[in-house]
Amino acid sequence: MSLIDQTVSSLPNRRLLLMTLDLTYIAIGMLGALPGASLIRLASNTHVSLEVAGSMFTISAFGSMLGIVLSGFLMRYIQPKYLLTLGLFLLGSGSTTIALTSSFPVLLLGQMVIGLGFGFIDLSLNTIATLAFQETLSSELNTLHGLFGLGSLLGPLVLAFGLHFFKSLELSYFAGAGVAAITILLLLGQQLPELARQATNVQQKRAANSELQKVLRQGLLWLMVLQLSIFSAAEIGFGNWIVTAVSQSAAISLAQAAPVATVFFLGLTAGRLFGAQLLRRGWMSEASLLFAALCGGVFCGTIVAMFLGQVLVSYVASALVGCFYGPLEPSIMAITSRRFVHAIGPVSSILIISTNATSMIVPAAMGLLIPALGINWVMAIPALCCAFAVLPMALADRAQPHEGTWYNEEYDEKGDQEVTK
Repeated sequence: MSLIDQTVSSLPNRRLLLMTLDLTYIAIGMLGALPGASLIRLASNTHVSLEVAGSMFTISAFGSMLGIVLSGFLMRYIQPKYLLTLGLFLLGSGSTTIALTSSFPVLLLGQMVIGLGFGFIDLSLNTIATLAFQETLSSELNTLHGLFGLGSLLGPLVLAFGLHFFKSLELSYFAGAGVAAITILLLLGQQLPELARQATNVQQKRAANSELQKVLRQGLLWLMVLQLSIFSAAEIGFGNWIVTAVSQSAAISLAQAAPVATVFFLGLTAGRLFGAQLLRRGWMSEASLLFAALCGGVFCGTIVAMFLGQVLVSYVASALVGCFYGPLEPSIMAITSRRFVHAIGPVSSILIISTNATSMIVPAAMGLLIPALGINWVMAIPALCCAFAVLPMALADRAQPHEGTWYNEEYDEKGDQEVTK
């Protein structure tokens, strides 16, 4: 399980594979954004209130966690190429179902299927990208995550186009499902990197389990997971609450405040695509990009929290927050995946579960703290999260005393034992 059967150099067409992964991220971005953007129509079609219809997002989050666990188990027996194909099929079929149904239970079932699809896709995509693009993984993941943001912006635009010109909710869902179907066809016709065959005899299984336990005991892994969770908390917390915070502080309507979230996500997408170019052209190292983005995120996040009542400042600073937050999550995920490539399946599961758990906990926790702390202090939490990330970064750096940098590809077990103790 810990060895790669097929090296990157043996891939016949890496550019086609990269284009296929690009389409995958656009598809999941589109289909991931559509349920939220069309919630009013989905509630109307299934004859329930908005409050009741909103429960479908909880079902989807649960399905995603279940999908990650299942795909982590199935990856021992099924190659990531086929798990990605299955995930895209589930995502496309679930999205088509919720667009066509007039039954609320079927809507919930469709959302569960979508969540399962996301779980299969997340794990298999990260595994394939890590095996295929180890040398340039940070730049590629930044590009892919940027295209996810592009898809998230494109989905609501296609929805608005379909509703305005054709009075059709289904058109946007069919468009997203069509992109997923095209991606499936491209995947099935390609030779993708594969994990080693699962151990068959008792001695091999013991060796594989021993290797996995050794990875899970490494303190460096959990420091990286902590950093990823912190970056995810900052991004998700800010994105979920910025509209409400600006609306309340500036005393403007939600309609007037809503574009501040758009500029944040535009900044997030731009930051990832720009960060990918910086890494690809060699203008910045991974560590330099991370520290620059971290400092910028702390500074701009603090400006937003201090001047929530100033609409123009909030808009500009939120766009900058997005730009600085953008490279954080994909870069740390790339560094971690590349370092633990010999156990990429379990490590990817841990990384993705940590981000999903954060997405469920942090927005609710921030909401509960508003009465006690006030909206300004609550909006400072994302900036404080970034500032706190300096601690695990320093500890991770200490885990590599001989190399001096925790982002190097070679792992220093002796240094990690020092952190573990």
